[in-house]
Amino acid sequence: MYKWTKAVVMGITAIGIIGCGGKVSYVDTQDSAEYTSVGIDYHDIEAAVHKSVQSLLNSEYVLGLENKQVLAISDVINDTMQQVDVRELTGKVARAMRKSGKFQLTNAISGSGGTTDNMIYNTRNLRENDEFNQYTTTEKGTLIAPNLSLSGVIVQRNTRVGKKQRVDYSFTLTLTNIKTGMVEWDENTHIIKVAPNSKVSW
Repeated sequence: MYKWTKAVVMGITAIGIIGCGGKVSYVDTQDSAEYTSVGIDYHDIEAAVHKSVQSLLNSEYVLGLENKQVLAISDVINDTMQQVDVRELTGKVARAMRKSGKFQLTNAISGSGGTTDNMIYNTRNLRENDEFNQYTTTEKGTLIAPNLSLSGVIVQRNTRVGKKQRVDYSFTLTLTNIKTGMVEWDENTHIIKVAPNSKVSW
């Protein structure tokens, strides 16, 4: 009885997936702006990253660097009414920073906007484990501490304009000197969208 019920459920699920209406097709990223939504999408992230990276790499601070700086991703606050993958934003910015040859990114420590690689610390717990050759474990004092921190905030503001609604998104990124606490660089990117009130559900 159980096997029969399970088979029926699987069959109904398969039919539902196949019959969920219409042909699915790929859209080139260059053409996908035609299908944009009121929310934050791929093009918004790309625009914010492009402006921020250009501003950073052309800043007086970066142009004056002589040695590579170690960067840690700090907290990125999502002050919007929707789910936003903040790591996608910081990841793209950090990748461009590394490609410039002026920065190195550490995964040993991070805030909400980044990712910490747990294996860095898990492998260090093997120092007292007799099952592992202690000559192959990582000795103490090898981690490189960051001297720069990249933090940010994404803000959303909705304003009704007649039968339409204007949605303002603000992306702010800040590069802070960890030793001195001084801001070395910051940039603010605005993205504005207008849509009928019926299209804005929040």
